[in-house]
Amino acid sequence: MGHFKISEEDVFFILKDQLNYGSICELSPFKDFDEDTLDMLVREGIKFAEKELDPLFEIGEKWGVLFENGEVRCPPEFKTAFQIFGENGWISAVRDPRYGGQGFPHMMRIIANDFMYGAAQAFNMAPSLTGGAADLIANFGSEELKERFVRKMFSGEWAGTMALTEPNAGSNLAALRSTAIREGDHFRIRGSKIFISWGEHDLTENIVHLLLARIEGAPEGVKGISLFVVPKHRVNADGSIGDFNDVVCTAVEKKMGLHASPTCALNFGENDDCIGYLVGQENKGLAHMFRLMNGARINAGVSGMTLASTAYQNALAYTKERVQGSDIARRASGYVPIIEHPDVRRMLLWMKAAVEGMRAMIYAGAFWYDLSHACSDEEERAHYQALVDFTTPIIKAYCSDMGFRVCETAMQCLGGYGYCAEYPVEQYLRDVKIMSLYEGTNGIQSLDLMGRKMQLDDGAPYRAYMRELSGFCAKHIHHPTLGAAVRRLAAVVKRMAEVTAGMSERRTSDPLQWASYTYPALMCYGDVTVTWRLLDMAVLAQERIDQEKGSDFYLGKVKQATFFEGVTLPETFARLDTCLRREREVVEMPEGAF
Repeated sequence: MGHFKISEEDVFFILKDQLNYGSICELSPFKDFDEDTLDMLVREGIKFAEKELDPLFEIGEKWGVLFENGEVRCPPEFKTAFQIFGENGWISAVRDPRYGGQGFPHMMRIIANDFMYGAAQAFNMAPSLTGGAADLIANFGSEELKERFVRKMFSGEWAGTMALTEPNAGSNLAALRSTAIREGDHFRIRGSKIFISWGEHDLTENIVHLLLARIEGAPEGVKGISLFVVPKHRVNADGSIGDFNDVVCTAVEKKMGLHASPTCALNFGENDDCIGYLVGQENKGLAHMFRLMNGARINAGVSGMTLASTAYQNALAYTKERVQGSDIARRASGYVPIIEHPDVRRMLLWMKAAVEGMRAMIYAGAFWYDLSHACSDEEERAHYQALVDFTTPIIKAYCSDMGFRVCETAMQCLGGYGYCAEYPVEQYLRDVKIMSLYEGTNGIQSLDLMGRKMQLDDGAPYRAYMRELSGFCAKHIHHPTLGAAVRRLAAVVKRMAEVTAGMSERRTSDPLQWASYTYPALMCYGDVTVTWRLLDMAVLAQERIDQEKGSDFYLGKVKQATFFEGVTLPETFARLDTCLRREREVVEMPEGAF
């Protein structure tokens, strides 16, 4: 049996019972689909992850990345899997049919990535980046660029990357120094990029880089950044592969995890022979790239959640089989499976709740994204777009950090074996850590949430979020079974609103003090959002129980919600108080005193 494990029943409960995701097929862009088709895609995605991708988890870790003479060689199985991935339509499932896509709702990409990342995180980054890069060209590129590149990327014939980061200009993209010199209908590109995931490999015959650079004479800062298509090999007029395009891999990082995913340093134009093509408008490159970056941030959250999910499932299976110690309550004689031990049960229940709450939050965000684009009513579209804007940094930061914590807890359930490579949990722990660093560290996400997102469109994202959350609390505050838990959630929501107002004032009067507490505030929003989604599931489950359709499955939804609320919200309440501390140790601490 493979390492990847997921509960199809849990997935469908969120999709069908909580979200009613089939209703999206009633919207004009998706009228050619129905719920049965969406269900089929989910089931086929799980099967594909289990059959084709799960074996790559172990193969990739053993093989690693071989880097010689500027070239990267990957496991042969990766090349085969990438081809099958493209041929089976997983890269193009939600993409534009005009260029070979299948036009499924966007949320199906997030759901599929849940399975694909959970089975083989290191591998799935390659087709995921490819789809995102091709989508960027499809949305902002000229018709010529679309015809030249997008189809072959959607089909998996060619791969894609995003090339943003430069030495000494990590998250500060305003400091990038890559240049583009106009030369007829194209540009000469020169510069160096680092930390480029899948920047060099042998899975495909060509790699298409989406690169940020500054056109000669452009303004300094972010207002002077443009976006370019820069292929590893040039493409002839007939679509065939042409000459090498002076894109050289100079190094592959040695990393804590994701050993099968080459993280590359690339030099563009060392010999002044690198050609790039402008995508979209000059000096608007960062705005264009944010379409891909926001998707990548969501995917970082998906990765944190799904690695946590499969780590939990592996821990659960182990605790049912591992026999050690006697029953502390003497209900049984002899030794018992360790799932009978109270502390192990505590860890399992916390992991189950955290994973299901994060999955429900992510799926809801993906559902809202489709509604923000497909609803016929303009006001509805704006409301759902505001929700997406507000929850994106929460999903990225909270799920990546909590994903690490869940993997750590899963290891604890396995005891000493969890620390050994004989079991997969130690690799999940290593692989998941990067998610809190990808696509802007979680501290940057907290500045975005508590700063820009609170001010965007005169506070529309915050108002939309509070409208949904407060509406849930008002509707269920007197629920006969869950009312007490909902009332405690409502009390935390009220306090969170007060703290948010106080922090907004402080952002103007004392920005350093404000910034030093934005991360704890973001984590409070994550706690509250996950609790909300869990209680929402619990209300639905309790209805089934009340209709005498009860089962362990539905009872588990109720228990996980009340447990998570009971052990998390008291800590959330306390953390909220810290966000408005008057003491100024963080900003007044002398550098020499650290």
